[in-house]
This record gives sequence, C-alpha cells and structure tokens, in this order.
Amino acid sequence: MAKQKLKTHSQHARAAGWNDPLRPQQPLVSGKWLLSALGIMVAVAAVCAYVTLGLLFYQGSWQLIFHPSRTVNTTPASLNIPYEEIRFDYTETGKPQLTGWWIPAGTAARYPSNTILLLHDGRGSLSDTVSQIQALHALGINIFAFDYRGFGTSADLHPSETSMNQDADAAIAYLTGTRHLPAHSIVLYGAGFGAPVAASTASRHAEVAALILENISPPASTVFAADGRTRILPVRLLTSDRFDATETLRTLSTPKLFLETGNDPHTKSAFHAARDPKQMFQLAANDQANYLKALQRFLDEQLS
Repeated sequence: MAKQKLKTHSQHARAAGWNDPLRPQQPLVSGKWLLSALGIMVAVAAVCAYVTLGLLFYQGSWQLIFHPSRTVNTTPASLNIPYEEIRFDYTETGKPQLTGWWIPAGTAARYPSNTILLLHDGRGSLSDTVSQIQALHALGINIFAFDYRGFGTSADLHPSETSMNQDADAAIAYLTGTRHLPAHSIVLYGAGFGAPVAASTASRHAEVAALILENISPPASTVFAADGRTRILPVRLLTSDRFDATETLRTLSTPKLFLETGNDPHTKSAFHAARDPKQMFQLAANDQANYLKALQRFLDEQLS
C-alpha cells in the first residue's frame, strides 16, 4: 500500500512539472559521436606533430648540409708560407663579418698579377684548406681564402646558400675595392659546396677571368633525401638552399675547368650540362703532380 502511494506521488510530481535532479537531463552521448570526437583529436595531434617536424626541419636543415668548425688551429705559417690575416666586410657598427688570408705569390711567380679566390667546402674552417693553399701557392699565383659566416672566426651565423653567396660577393668587393685588383685578374675556385657558390658568383661577376670547380657537391635536395625524416616534408617550401650548379652552368660563358677526383657523378653531370668553353680533368686521389699540371695548363690558356 505504501509503495503504491509513493508511485502515485511520483506520477503526480512529474505531472506537475517536477524533475528529478538525479535523472539525466539529456540523452547519453552516442558511441558514434565518441568515435568521431576521438578521430578529430587524433587528426589534430597528427597535424600538430607534422607542423612541429616541419618547424624543426626549417630551423635545423642547415646541419644536414654544413659541418662548420669554429676552430682555426693551422695556418699557412705552419708550412712556412707567408700570409696576412684579413678582416673585411665591415658592418655599419664597424665590426668585420669575415676573416680571410691573403697569400701573396712568391718571388719570380708565374702569375704575379692574378689571384685565386678560394671558396672552400661547407665543412671545417680555413685550417682545412692549408694543404690546398700550399699546392696552389706552388703555381706562383696570389691566393685569397676566407671563412664564410658561421665558420672559423668569421661572424656567428647559421650558414645558408644565400649567406655564402653574399660572403663571396663581399670577397670580390674586398679584392676589387680595397686591394684594387681588376676583376678580370681574378679566378674563382670552388670545391664541394663552394663549387655552386663559385658558379653563382661567376654569373653575377661576368668579368672574372675563369672558374675552377672541384668535386661539385650534390644538390641540396639529394642531401635532404638521404635523410629518411625529410621524405614526408615539403622540403622545397621549408628551405631556400638548392646548391644546384647545373642551371647556372648552362648559360655561363666564363671559361671553366672541372676537376674530378674518383668517380664523381655530380661533377660529370654538371660538366655535360655546362656551356662552352669548358674542360674536364680526372684525377687519382692525392695525384698532386697531375693536379698542378692541369691547373697550370688551364691558367696559361686563360691568363696569357
């Protein structure tokens, strides 16, 4: 009897508009809605992870190409070669951005009025060019070598293809503006990643005498592709580094010498694509005698 009264009371309460606070006010969430929400959360997390990976690549891609050293512990003086340390490319605050070495040609030099502007590879520092400077010095020509920003004792900067091209232009400006050397007396020499920079510099300074390209680096896209993490990223949108000399060489009329040590497909490909005049010389590793002969023959032709 009491239960029936309680039931009748509840029915009357609901009929009067009373709501039980313990009773759900809305229908429970469906399983379909929960799956949709979970899918959206997973998609958002994946997008965030992808964007984060892209930002990390954008900030650190230079490390896949460049391996600079800030240490300069060997100089031409260690080989009894006289040199002068040069600081140049001053900012408006009077601070030099770049450090280089001027190595004058020796007495009775073969090319006393000419200068090789050496653009080294994207690794190490000027210290790593000393043995090459020794070989070039034996030719009897002036040499100017420098460290790009981010290398050696030059200004601190994450290097890039753009900054390296700017630094090469600054070196040309120093040679022609400060040392008053005619542009047509300058020979550009680029090795590794310095080779595309040398080709690009020659295209902006058509008056230089000649261009020497040694073991041209692979394009940046090839370097990036070797890292599996980059295969899912829009690499061309995340970096301006290209280091592809081929397109520049197709139209460059500057006399060119290609030096290849071993079987280097990138140098071969660049040579075949390059516009005349051009020469190719293949060398065995550590074959300094033939290296100097090839350089001397080329320079005799171009600087006479």
